[in-house]
Amino acid sequence: MIHYVMCTLQFVMRTLHVCLVGLRTVWLLGRTGRPARAPTLATLLLASCIPSESPSLRSGDPAPDFTAASLHDGSPVALSDYRGHVLLVNLWATWCHPCREETPYLQSLYERYHDRGLRILGVSVDRSPDHDLVIEFVEEFGVGYDIALDPDAVSRDLFHARGLPTSVVFNRDGTVAFSWVGPIPEGDPTFLEGVEAALGG
Repeated sequence: MIHYVMCTLQFVMRTLHVCLVGLRTVWLLGRTGRPARAPTLATLLLASCIPSESPSLRSGDPAPDFTAASLHDGSPVALSDYRGHVLLVNLWATWCHPCREETPYLQSLYERYHDRGLRILGVSVDRSPDHDLVIEFVEEFGVGYDIALDPDAVSRDLFHARGLPTSVVFNRDGTVAFSWVGPIPEGDPTFLEGVEAALGG
């Protein structure tokens, strides 16, 4: 729990950094007397500081329209590509300690349930300059499931993530089976029952 709180604080601090950049941009534009349309960039930066009032994804909700670049070859990866399979989407980052603790268990789940139709898409929200760190992370933990890159953290809003890691399991028809906030405890019966139900028992 302590690690999850620390990870969430890191997530918040990065968001605050973006907010401060936006505020500084507004201040500089005001001093330089730039045209009124110039603050658009700052407006976009500040928009990321406003917490979403939308509820978390609920059972039965349709999958968000989300596409990211594959770590493997840079090709686009969409949730719709996994239609017909049970899909576990896991939002994570290399700087998130609970994510590091959770990853070996995710890999074991992938190996255990792959033949029954489970697919896992790990979505890294690391910044673009940290691309090499993502590769090192995947190699360190022997990750065999798909990894996608989301340096702008678009997934954070689409999946209503309040912190990292956040996981969402989708049914074969693309609807939400259930969401899980925080690291998945190894062997957690509630989580496993949810996966089994999505796979069809």
